Amino acid sequence: MTQPTVDTLFEHALASLRLRRYPRLRGETLRAWDGADLYLLDEYGRLDAPAAGAPLVLNDQCGALTLALHACGRSASAQLCSSGDSWLAQAALQANASDNGLVLPEGVWRWPLDAWPEAPSVVLVRVPKEMALLEAQLSRLGSLPAGTPVRLAWMDKHLPGGLVDRVRHYLGPVNLLRGAHKAHGLQAEVPAGGVPAAPYPTRVAVPEQGWSLTVHAGVFAQQQLDIGARLFMASVPKNVTGPMADLGCGNGVIGMMAARRNPGLPVTFCDESWLALQSARENMQACLPDETAHFHLGNGLAGLTERFALILLNPPFHRGHAVDDTVAKMLFRQAADRLLPGGVLQVIGNRHLRYDRTLQRHFPKVRQIGGDSRFVILAASR
Repeated sequence: MTQPTVDTLFEHALASLRLRRYPRLRGETLRAWDGADLYLLDEYGRLDAPAAGAPLVLNDQCGALTLALHACGRSASAQLCSSGDSWLAQAALQANASDNGLVLPEGVWRWPLDAWPEAPSVVLVRVPKEMALLEAQLSRLGSLPAGTPVRLAWMDKHLPGGLVDRVRHYLGPVNLLRGAHKAHGLQAEVPAGGVPAAPYPTRVAVPEQGWSLTVHAGVFAQQQLDIGARLFMASVPKNVTGPMADLGCGNGVIGMMAARRNPGLPVTFCDESWLALQSARENMQACLPDETAHFHLGNGLAGLTERFALILLNPPFHRGHAVDDTVAKMLFRQAADRLLPGGVLQVIGNRHLRYDRTLQRHFPKVRQIGGDSRFVILAASR
C-alpha cells in the first residue's frame, strides 16, 4: 500500500480513526478531514442524546463524520445516513470503514436524489464548494419534521459569499456560532411553515445545436455554457473510427457534440459527480435519443475495460478548494492506457497550466490544434 506524507490519525472525543483520501495516492499531501468536520462533531456532542432517529450527514468528504458517528455508538447506527454527490467521497467512506474495521449498515450512503430518513435526530451539513448544491439540499429539508435541528459548518478561509442569507432564505432564523478549529457554524432548524423550492435543475440553451440542457444543482456552468466549453465543442472531430469517451463530462455537452458529429458511434460519459452524470443522461435522452450512450460513475476511466478512438477531456485543476493538478495527471495516465491504436486524447486547458509538458510524459506526439488567448486545445496520441 502506498504511504501518504500527511497525517492520517483523526482524533476526536467521539472517535479515533485512521483516515485517508481516495484514491490512495503515493505521497498524498491533503488530509482526509479538516476543522469543519471537527466542528460538526463538537456540535453533535453538545446535543442531548436523541431518543430516536440518527444523524443525517450531508457532504461528508472522506467519512470523518459518518464513521465517527457510527463508531461512537450514540446513535441508532442502522438509521445513520450520509448523502452526497461525490463518488470519490463514497469510495473514501467505504475504504476508511474497512481500514478501521467498521461495518456500516446497508443503505448508509444515499445519492442526491435518493430518499432520506423520515425523521433524523439532527442534520449535519458540511457546506460544499458549490452553493447550488447546498441550496438544493436545504430545499429538501422541507420534507423533514418541523423543528429538526440543523447544523452547518465551513472552514473560515472558504466562507462562501452570502451564505448566511441563503441559509436564512430556506430555514428562517439562524444563529452564527462561535469559531473553532479555524471553522465556523450556523445553528438552525427545519421551519414549521415550509421550505422554499430551490431553482434547480436549471436549463442551459445551446441554440446553435437546438439543445436545451438540464443542469442539476452543483454541476459546472449552471446558467450558461462557459467560454472554454464552446471553444472545445468547435474542435470535436468528425470521422472518428471507434468508440468515444467524454471524460469528466459535466452536463455532457462535449460528448453530445461528439455523438452528433459521429452518428452511430457509442459515447461513454464519465464523471465522479452523480448529478453531472444524471444531467448527461437526461440530456442525451432528450436531445439525441437514437445515439448509443453509456454512463460511468467513478474515478475517471478506472473500472472500464473498453478502449477508445477518441477521449475528450477538460480536466479539473482543483481538488475541492485546493489547487492541485494531481487529478489531471491521473486522467492523462488513464487515457494513455485506454486509447486504441491510433487513438487521440483531446484536452482543453488554461494556457498557464502547460498541459503540453505533462502530456509529453505519456504521449510521444502532442500538438496544438486550437485555442485562443486564454485556452489551448491539445491532441495527444501514441
